[in-house]
Amino acid sequence: MHAGETFILVDQDKWGSIGCLADRHRIPFLERDGVYNGQPKNSEEAIRELDRLRATGANFIAFVWSSFWWLEYYERFHTSLCSRFRCVLENERLVVFDLNQDLSARGNPRTEF
Repeated sequence: MHAGETFILVDQDKWGSIGCLADRHRIPFLERDGVYNGQPKNSEEAIRELDRLRATGANFIAFVWSSFWWLEYYERFHTSLCSRFRCVLENERLVVFDLNQDLSARGNPRTEF
């Protein structure tokens, strides 16, 4: 993720601004008018919102460890992420997907993180 890029942060708005990412634009998930707007009702709403934010320029979606439960609870959302986007980082603290290209539409892109 490079300076100036936009990323979606799934953290239930608990982490606020992250100093090491200050030169990037953070979007809370879900958001309305730039502020956190709660959890999606279901996977379909999460997918729609991800697609909406991606269309406005979001380059990555990052899940912090305290939000890993989303990946199980919103199972279809997680399946959609895995089938459409490359996971560029996965460890005990973060899971990050690159939203720059949809793999289901374009093949397998190479992306730097």
